[in-house]
Amino acid sequence: MPRKRPKQLDQLLGSQRLQQFADFTEQHQRWQQQMRDCLQEQSLSELVPHCEVIAVSAPSLIIKVSSAAIGQRIKTAQGRIITYFQSHATPAVTQLEIRVRPSRQDSTTPAPQAAEKPTRNESETVRKLREQAALCEEPLRSQLLALADKYDGSP
Repeated sequence: MPRKRPKQLDQLLGSQRLQQFADFTEQHQRWQQQMRDCLQEQSLSELVPHCEVIAVSAPSLIIKVSSAAIGQRIKTAQGRIITYFQSHATPAVTQLEIRVRPSRQDSTTPAPQAAEKPTRNESETVRKLREQAALCEEPLRSQLLALADKYDGSP
């Protein structure tokens, strides 16, 4: 199979695809800045590093968040965020779509190992559980005593 000649730099830089990519990148930066401004206006500035606008495609604003907890906080401010983007974004936004995608840094951490037995002084733990059980009423008393017996019976 004959090899194709490489394209000239002028051909690559003048292509429509490169221009479309540059336009989208510029638009994405504007959306991200609008999201930062919106969160700061809503007193949610601590969420800024955890949220990223993926796209605004009428009628949806699509946001990537780093955890479900952050997603829930964004969801509670959904109405205010939509109102902000309706007045500031080019396409009309009427709904918010949240996608939870943990960052790669979070996903590369090793999974927690199976819970090991506590290494601290178990007789001290048993003593504290029994003391607390004496101060409590049923059914909590019997549950604390059963837990103390479980620790007391372990080798």
